[in-house]
Amino acid sequence: MSKTKKHTPALGSDYSAKMKSRYAEKVKTSSKIYTKADRRDNRIVENMTVEPEQEATEKTLIKGGCLCGAVRFKTNGTLRPVINCHCGQCLHTHGHYAAYTSVDKKNFQLVNDTGLKWFRSSNEARRGFCQECGASIFFERLGGSNISIAAGMLDPSKGLKTAEHIFVADKPDYYEIEDDLPKHPQYYK
Repeated sequence: MSKTKKHTPALGSDYSAKMKSRYAEKVKTSSKIYTKADRRDNRIVENMTVEPEQEATEKTLIKGGCLCGAVRFKTNGTLRPVINCHCGQCLHTHGHYAAYTSVDKKNFQLVNDTGLKWFRSSNEARRGFCQECGASIFFERLGGSNISIAAGMLDPSKGLKTAEHIFVADKPDYYEIEDDLPKHPQYYK
C-alpha cells in the first residue's frame, strides 16, 4: 500500500493567500459582474477630517454610507434622535439591537446606490442593505414619509444622541440595558 500525503489544513499566510485568490475571482451580483477593482472604484473617498461638533436638531448636511461605498447618501434635514430597537427582526438583521435615526424623505438623497438592495421584511416595511459588503443601512415603512438610517452609517454623528429603547420585551438575555432612557415594551407611536 502506498503512503499518501496526509491532508493538513493550510494555516497562516498559505491559507490567506488561498482565500484571497478564491475571493479575488469575479463575483456575480444582480445582472452585472463586479470585480474587486470595480468595488474599489465604487468607493467614494471624501475628506475624512474631523468636523466641528454639530447638534442633531440642526438642519445640516450629513453624509453617510456603507463600508465599501457602494451605497452613499446625504441628508439635509433634521435628524430624529436615535432609537434603539430590540425587536426580533432587528436582532436578526444586525446581529444585535439596531440604533436608528430618521429623516424626512424629502430631505434624503441617494448619492450612490449601485449596491443597494431592498428586502421586504414584513407587510409594513422594507430594509435596505448593501449587496456588496452586507451592511444593513435603512428601514422604511411602506407609504411612510420618513426613512430610518442606521446611526452607524452616518459619517459625522456628533451631537446625535440616543433617546429611548423600543421592543424591550423582545430583548434577549445576553445583554442588559443599563441606561436611564425610556424603555418601551413594544413600539408605542
